[in-house]
Amino acid sequence: MKNIIVMSGDIGSGKSSVAAALKQITGYEIIGTGTIQRAIAKRRGVTTLELNRISQTDRSIDDEIDSYVVETGKTQDNLILDSRLAWHFIPTAFKVFLSVDPVVGAERVFKASRSDEDNPSLEETLENNLKRQAIEDQRFHKLYNVNFRKYGNYDLVIDTSYTSPENIAAKIRDCFEKWHSHRPYSSLWIAPIKLLPTQAVKEVIGSDYQLADNGIQEYQAVDVFVCNGFIYIQDGHKRTMAAYKAGCDLIPARILTEESAAGGSQVTLSMLQDWEEALGFKYTIYPQEISWHNIDSTI
Repeated sequence: MKNIIVMSGDIGSGKSSVAAALKQITGYEIIGTGTIQRAIAKRRGVTTLELNRISQTDRSIDDEIDSYVVETGKTQDNLILDSRLAWHFIPTAFKVFLSVDPVVGAERVFKASRSDEDNPSLEETLENNLKRQAIEDQRFHKLYNVNFRKYGNYDLVIDTSYTSPENIAAKIRDCFEKWHSHRPYSSLWIAPIKLLPTQAVKEVIGSDYQLADNGIQEYQAVDVFVCNGFIYIQDGHKRTMAAYKAGCDLIPARILTEESAAGGSQVTLSMLQDWEEALGFKYTIYPQEISWHNIDSTI
């Protein structure tokens, strides 16, 4: 089995920074197809967002990138590959997805101030990221019949919103070593602040918010389900509260389903606001259905 780690992820999830940190602790070479995309865009005199639009009708762009990734997977080893679809073209690799809060991702992209991207403000950066994401989703589904944001495609999913690249890289290496030696590990690691409750705070209160002496361990994974890009707690509200109170930046979780029909029909805006008040933080973004309705509306 080759030592190849492929990384996909949301825009602004820090793939390049994590790859660099991972190289430091593994010694693996890095190949990033984002560099190829930017080179193609520069040669054509367009932004990366415009290149993604062009790619909807010009298959040669995708073919050029795809061929490179496939050949790399066949001929190289001890490799970190930063590519949206490398998981699809190198199925034997250790497949990692880096997720990020959309607002946090936009802040990172905006601060990067890349000359080939038109991001004059944070608000426009967020809008551009969402547009680019939608274009990519449509194109990849049309060309390959895949949903690259579906967590089930990956061996490991890590939320990078509030954790340093170095800590993310260390977690990837730890899980990769366990995967390689067929040992169990948690396939989802997420910031407690990113999890949405499905129980009212008054039903959860009663926990003293104290962690066990051994802290948050993998066998204490929170059960969650994914719906429309948001992750909801199915079981483990007290553990999530305890982890946040203890300052844990990442906790293990187990995905029960990614079906949109799973819903979260019992979740209301007031529930989320009570959860925020109880833990002393604010979500950067709410599910759209909640934002569009009154306080008693449900997802």
